[in-house]
Amino acid sequence: YVSLGIISLYFLPLVKTLGFFSKMFLNLYTLFAKIDLKIITGSPSILFYLLFYFAYFLFVYLKEINYEKLATKVLLTLPLLIVVSSLPIHNLYEQAIYFINVGQGDAILIKNYEYHILIDTGGNLYFDMAEEVLIPFFKKKKILKLDYLITTHNDFDHNGAAPSLLENFSVKSYLTKKEDFPLEIKQLTLENLNIINYDNDNDNSLVLYFKLMKKEWLLMGDASKVVEEDILNNFPLLNCNYLKIGHHGSNTSTSENFLKSLTPQEAIISCGLNNSYNHPHPDVINLLNKYDITIRRTDLEGTICYSSLTF
Repeated sequence: YVSLGIISLYFLPLVKTLGFFSKMFLNLYTLFAKIDLKIITGSPSILFYLLFYFAYFLFVYLKEINYEKLATKVLLTLPLLIVVSSLPIHNLYEQAIYFINVGQGDAILIKNYEYHILIDTGGNLYFDMAEEVLIPFFKKKKILKLDYLITTHNDFDHNGAAPSLLENFSVKSYLTKKEDFPLEIKQLTLENLNIINYDNDNDNSLVLYFKLMKKEWLLMGDASKVVEEDILNNFPLLNCNYLKIGHHGSNTSTSENFLKSLTPQEAIISCGLNNSYNHPHPDVINLLNKYDITIRRTDLEGTICYSSLTF
């Protein structure tokens, strides 16, 4: 009798081979497990609905007139439309800036096919602003990650949702300091014009200036009239097309001299409907009307969007 030990010697090369393949498949499994294959479908566009119903009614019509083969081909396009609409194709050509409606607070999204930047997050004491508002908004816009999260200062209505957003969404970089600017991202340069350090936290807000879609934008954070005057002294040639009004339209911000110097065409006010601070202040509204500046308000309009195509 040949012992089992001797017989096993003949299978030793096979065992080594099986071990090699087992290790290889384990490594492949580990690799694919790390790959995020999820697709955020977002909301189908109006164009998708038009094409979908056109294809559907065309299918019904062709069936009625006995064009069976052609009707079948039309029917096969419907799943294709669904698949195509689920892909973030529009992100390849759209650039936009959104003033997201977060109630009494600020949250501004800059996006194009190369980057996504969120400036401030808003915040709410009664619900998670990131989970309930921001992340659903990103998913609707088919945004998978933020390249930069920037908070202008430490007020809760500007950075309150930042911890939850950092925990529950993909964010590559988080910036909070004046020293982080200017920030160059592809063709976009964000400059902080508030270069003086103040004792007041609102006055230490980042004040961000940039050019986007061939327009000049200025985001004032919660900076007061004192900061506005210092900015005019430091940047006497400053102009902008779009001005995000400081401190949600409070009368502590937006001086007449500031508006006369900047000559904006539109002013955006981010504030909550019927908020307890009575923002925006009537004096600010009257001043904007005096200089024929178009007023956009998140409390009245909801999220405000400016967009264009890049091709």
